[in-house]
Amino acid sequence: FTSLEKIDDNYPKYVISMDEFNMSRNGIKHINIIDFLMN
Repeated sequence: FTSLEKIDDNYPKYVISMDEFNMSRNGIKHINIIDFLMN
């Protein structure tokens, strides 16, 4: 997430991965790929 944390703007940032546990931090939202595709 370090590269996304260095971007200084107010746009939402998302990380989509296969990990099943939530690693959201510092305004960066972590989303499981299965949840993302099903919603």
